[in-house]
Amino acid sequence: MTEPILKIGSLELDSPVILAPMCGVCDVPYIKLMRRYDQESLAFHEMFSAVGLLNWGRRKDNAPAFRIPEEVKPLGLQLFGHDPDAMGKAARILADAGAAVIDLNLGCPVPKITKGCDGSALLKDTSLLREILKSMIRAVPERPVTIKMRLGWDDDHRNHVEVAKIAEDAGVAAITVHGRTRSQMYSGSADWEAIAEVVQAVSVPVIGNGDLYDPITAVNRLKESGCKGVMFGRGAQGNPWIISRTAHYFKTGELLPEPSDVERLQVALDHCKLLIAEKGEKTGVPECRKHVAWYTKGIHASAELRHRVNQTQTREALVEVITSCIETLSGSPALA
Repeated sequence: MTEPILKIGSLELDSPVILAPMCGVCDVPYIKLMRRYDQESLAFHEMFSAVGLLNWGRRKDNAPAFRIPEEVKPLGLQLFGHDPDAMGKAARILADAGAAVIDLNLGCPVPKITKGCDGSALLKDTSLLREILKSMIRAVPERPVTIKMRLGWDDDHRNHVEVAKIAEDAGVAAITVHGRTRSQMYSGSADWEAIAEVVQAVSVPVIGNGDLYDPITAVNRLKESGCKGVMFGRGAQGNPWIISRTAHYFKTGELLPEPSDVERLQVALDHCKLLIAEKGEKTGVPECRKHVAWYTKGIHASAELRHRVNQTQTREALVEVITSCIETLSGSPALA
């Protein structure tokens, strides 16, 4: 029997490549697209609020609880919050929803999250962090619990090795490290030497994250750092095939070609249709605009296309704009 390439607790994966839990990007429509190209890699859904999950049943619209569609599995679900009891109960909800992995967010740097002592703010309170992890692990003994962390709050408080050891001691199955501090936000360069320090300090698998935009760089970083896996964040925006291309390159050394401009636009169109079907026209059309901008980066006359897309208010208008661009570039009717 072939050994798994990446093992996270009881979860065995035949790919070392992971999709990050990016807010506003990694929803079910996006992950469905990614699964067209890759069915083996672990993908993460955008994060959930522990408090929000516990209050779900009180919503006036009586929306059904989140359940993971079979076609997007294996899917990891990430939590943010700071109350140990609530985090344990929320982890149980996510396990019951079908999560392959439950991850604690220690990396989100945005003020609306950190001001509540959530996300990367937890890096400053390691005692509380330890209690949260213990609560989550107790609540879901049958599921791997992991963390996604930054290097620390700022350059004067880099505690990545300390946090990693605390997490390992608490019983986490893997650690993902984004090679920036909270104060860096997304500026500067990811410090992969610091990620390698975590690899040396713990025995659980470490997954590296930061400044990965192509398969060659990702595989080189993986090998140089000693990580067991790599996680794509911003490099996967408008690029759902990057996970499969990187996994293929890791296994074979063959670099698959980038999709053509027409193929990019066709996938962008498919993405918009999926997103609007999932979220409705009022929410879906505005959300599609950023995705179209990512898909069309570098395409000829893309600025004009983005301008036209940004003026649309309906599904019909949005589809017409993208379809007309596909037909202009390809010289033939767009796929239905």
